[in-house]
Amino acid sequence: TRTSHNCEEPSSMRKKGRRSSSMPVIMTTFEQQYRQYLSIFDGEKEDGQAAIRAREIFNAIYHGNVQSTEYGGYPINRSQIEHLHKIHLSLGSKITLIHFREEGLQAVDVKFQVVNKQENTIVHNILTLEDNKIIKVQTREDYDEEMLDFLLQLA
Repeated sequence: TRTSHNCEEPSSMRKKGRRSSSMPVIMTTFEQQYRQYLSIFDGEKEDGQAAIRAREIFNAIYHGNVQSTEYGGYPINRSQIEHLHKIHLSLGSKITLIHFREEGLQAVDVKFQVVNKQENTIVHNILTLEDNKIIKVQTREDYDEEMLDFLLQLA
């Protein structure tokens, strides 16, 4: 499902003497849910409502069999991903989306910044989708050894 949103045409694309027209921006249901999920990480410490909302959207966008090769190529499963996200909520992490690019029908390239009192990290992932949910997460960049050690302790 796609939804149309209007955004203003950049001034560099306007013709002199003409009023700006709106150009529709098409967003998939998955993209809407993904952006909504990231918006929960707004830099505020977790409250009960945010945790409930995060869990609902997490379940809507992550496949039951999701696998991730984040953090140095070591696989982590769905419950470890969810636990990591809960930690980020409890730390009051702020996540800012840098880009969201569809790379075909079943893949999305996402890049975002995570900031909290313990880290300031750029995350760059390729998400593989199945049934409009994330089934595989592949990290495009290496992470610090500290984060890798932390995740291995969760296993």
